[in-house]
Amino acid sequence: MPRHNRLLTSVLVALTLSAVACSTDSADTVTSVRGTDDGCLIADSELPAGRIEFGFVNEASDVNELYVLRENGDVVNEVENVTTGTQRSLTLDLSAGEYRLVCKPGQVGEGFASTFTVVGAGGEEVADADRTIEFEAVDFTYNDLDLSDVVVGETIRFEMTNRGGQDHEFEVLDPRGEGIGEVGATKPGAVGGATITFTEPGTYTYVCVLIDPATDKEHVELGMTGSFQVPAA
Repeated sequence: MPRHNRLLTSVLVALTLSAVACSTDSADTVTSVRGTDDGCLIADSELPAGRIEFGFVNEASDVNELYVLRENGDVVNEVENVTTGTQRSLTLDLSAGEYRLVCKPGQVGEGFASTFTVVGAGGEEVADADRTIEFEAVDFTYNDLDLSDVVVGETIRFEMTNRGGQDHEFEVLDPRGEGIGEVGATKPGAVGGATITFTEPGTYTYVCVLIDPATDKEHVELGMTGSFQVPAA
């Protein structure tokens, strides 16, 4: 499922979409994650707080992706479109807590999960939300989603209720086209959340790039996308 590649060819958005959040900054700790056809295996079940580099090796027979989630189910970040036999790195600044890894061979379905614990002082704490925006995903639209008054420096808790008949997600891309947070794949009838801080002014885009099984198209190609302006505070 070549998510951002297909998005570039199907949506006229003047952004450069890139693989999400692989940091070039040095890490305090390095660990490895093996994605197989039936598992998501981390080398270390306990890691010290701070900048952690996850070296994700795809040993599955299909393209794969790796999600790192907080205990409440919020997506911290992800790497995607990792082809068989290759490796990608994801560096995150994590504070103490319980976390979950999800590997999705074929980049569809629930995937396979494992857990790890971060201990000690340090790492980036999740900012408290200034407010919550609730909205719905229905078919291939987002209903009741008002982003007209978002300003720089604001931290928003997004809560999406899936009223549709298949999984949906809500990924926010910054003015450079880089993912800054997302409500991960949420099942029909369920509620997913994400807390996102808007650190710079500009045009932001939101998308759902899951695949519609009936058409084999990404939801963004079927209209599940939009943009909004974030002015300076």
